[in-house]
Amino acid sequence: MEFLINNPFIAFTIFIIIGFSTYMFTKLIDEIVLNKALKLKHQQMRISTTVKGLKSRIAGLTLATLVPMSIVVAFVVIGINPTIDQDNDLLSISTGSDVLSIYEDFNEKLAVNTDNWYDNGLYDFQLEGGFVDTALPFDSITYRTTATSGLVNTFTGGTGSQDYSETNNQVIGVDEMDNVLTDGKFIYTMYGNKVQITFAGVMVDDEFDASLLSLYKTFEYSNEVCDDEQFYPEGMYVDGDHFIVIGNQYNYNCEDYEYPDDDSGENIIPQVYYSWWGYRSSSITVLVYDIANDFELKDEYTLNGYLSGTRKIGDNLYLVTKNSIPFNDEEMVLDDYLPTYEVNGIEVSAKYEDIIYVEGTSPNSFTTFYGIDLSTTQVNMEVILGDSGYNLYVSNDNMYLVGRTYYFWPMMDFFDVEDPVYESKTAILKVAIGNGNVEYKTLGLVEGYMLNQFSMDEYNGYLRVTTTEGWRDETNNRLYVLDEDLKVVSMLENLGKPREQIKSTRFVGNYAYLVTFEQIDPFYVINLTNPNYPVVEGELIIPGYSAYLQPLGEDYILGIGYGDNYGGTNGLKIAIFDVSDKSNPVILGEEAIFDYSEFGWASSTAVYNHKDLLISVEKGLIALPFSTSSWVVTDGYTYDSGILVYNFDFTDGLSYSGFVKHEEGSEEDVYVYKSKFISEYFYTVSNKYIKVSSIEIVEEILYSVNLND
Repeated sequence: MEFLINNPFIAFTIFIIIGFSTYMFTKLIDEIVLNKALKLKHQQMRISTTVKGLKSRIAGLTLATLVPMSIVVAFVVIGINPTIDQDNDLLSISTGSDVLSIYEDFNEKLAVNTDNWYDNGLYDFQLEGGFVDTALPFDSITYRTTATSGLVNTFTGGTGSQDYSETNNQVIGVDEMDNVLTDGKFIYTMYGNKVQITFAGVMVDDEFDASLLSLYKTFEYSNEVCDDEQFYPEGMYVDGDHFIVIGNQYNYNCEDYEYPDDDSGENIIPQVYYSWWGYRSSSITVLVYDIANDFELKDEYTLNGYLSGTRKIGDNLYLVTKNSIPFNDEEMVLDDYLPTYEVNGIEVSAKYEDIIYVEGTSPNSFTTFYGIDLSTTQVNMEVILGDSGYNLYVSNDNMYLVGRTYYFWPMMDFFDVEDPVYESKTAILKVAIGNGNVEYKTLGLVEGYMLNQFSMDEYNGYLRVTTTEGWRDETNNRLYVLDEDLKVVSMLENLGKPREQIKSTRFVGNYAYLVTFEQIDPFYVINLTNPNYPVVEGELIIPGYSAYLQPLGEDYILGIGYGDNYGGTNGLKIAIFDVSDKSNPVILGEEAIFDYSEFGWASSTAVYNHKDLLISVEKGLIALPFSTSSWVVTDGYTYDSGILVYNFDFTDGLSYSGFVKHEEGSEEDVYVYKSKFISEYFYTVSNKYIKVSSIEIVEEILYSVNLND
């Protein structure tokens, strides 16, 4: 109705068609009635002559009646539910003018005010600014080493253990960037503007010696806002050859400024004023250090834009970046926002003719997929004009980025439409990867939004996804199966109880495990053996809900989330689901619940960051960060941070092992945020220490190193 009110010409046209159709319908009725009466009269007069042209006249009147009515129905159906063709057209781009035309055409259809920064995908980070106590220029990126020559000679030649914990990745063989890593010999930590390498130990007579724990090297990067060499570390990778640090650099508006330090005006102090007014640019820097050559900087890559996600497969590093285009800036030069990259100072810029645009996607940014072969420094890029995406899933063969796609009423260009009707769907962008190459493949469509990267999974050529659409009574949870071309081959919908939303998903082979929640926690087992006919095979309803699911082999699933409080949430909950009988999932042993009333406000980053979770099925070990805070009248505010450790087996389930803290009663908060194991030793990492205990007795600290020395 609002559409018709805002578009009077279309409303008037439909009104005329309805009026004409009504008139023709009455004429059709009159024709039928008159011909029936005429036929009856002929029978009474014993006249056998057939009325000529009756059928053709009725057919003509019927056609004249139904055609306009069909047009009205088609207008309404198309207007409310635009036809969606998943065979998206790729529009060719040759120049910057083509990009501007695509943007203007899209916004004309969407009826978006182009001065609106939000609708254009821009973000208004406007700060009041501040002052820096020193003048430009600053020193370049530097690092200091804590190693002595004796330390280098003694330790660097040793052999580390092959039994160590790796990052808790979603896909086997696809590494994810993390803030703490180990290779069995060193522990690599990142906190603030420091990246540090700590010697963890070496093998001595077939046993790992952790007593040599010592800080080996510190990379301390500049975090001065106006420094051309500023660098904010975001994450790291490590393999047998490379140690990789990925970080951001931000471009501030910095100006020299002088002011007197007293009323006399005689002593002038130079300073730099900085602000983020207007458009803020950014770049991503990838620093590759050579492990064999004592972590000497080997290669440096710089990509303009913002980092959307990254993965590493073997010697190939993949990154996705976003370059927002400030169309609302009248002085904007589009060439300045083309994706560019540098390899050891040599710059390469994208060309317009190499840019892909999928019709219907919002052209608010350049989204670039990069493939870097670390062994050759060769870089491949695929640039897509469109939505920058909000969820990234990467298999061994493909990258999938989730965004939005719009489909408009097909007749809107014919009419002077003030309030066009369109439909928006979740779009899944598929880019093939391999040996550092990246290539756009296709784009698929589903309803609803995806919670996180675990909402997607590729298996045997099919992509399986879960989505939630709507809110409250209109909520609809779905599971889709899509083929290699991202065409939907099957769907399950209305999963969960009314008003519930998906809280976690995990795909394991031919099965999907799904948790929905509003007041209780239904845990679903969905059989995907036949991709064309997925079925819910099992269900378990328990209080609280799991926000993260982790497979423990094929028959057990670890759930980490929240306990129940009369339909709400209360404290941290850890549980193991026994799914050996897919039709009858049960809780293995007892749940571990840390109630707010006993522990204060209890939380764990593992609920939303799977890489903070340490799992070893072989060692029967589960460890995760755990923090509590509470207010006691006699003691005031108290804060506890440590690593919560559990053992588990597939007979009894969970058993408490200990809570590893780094300081008791410290005047400053010591935040313990990660744990790793090497051989039989358990390493915990905080913003101040790395401490070592044995896996058997985790609370007994054996060795410690201060990272701030």
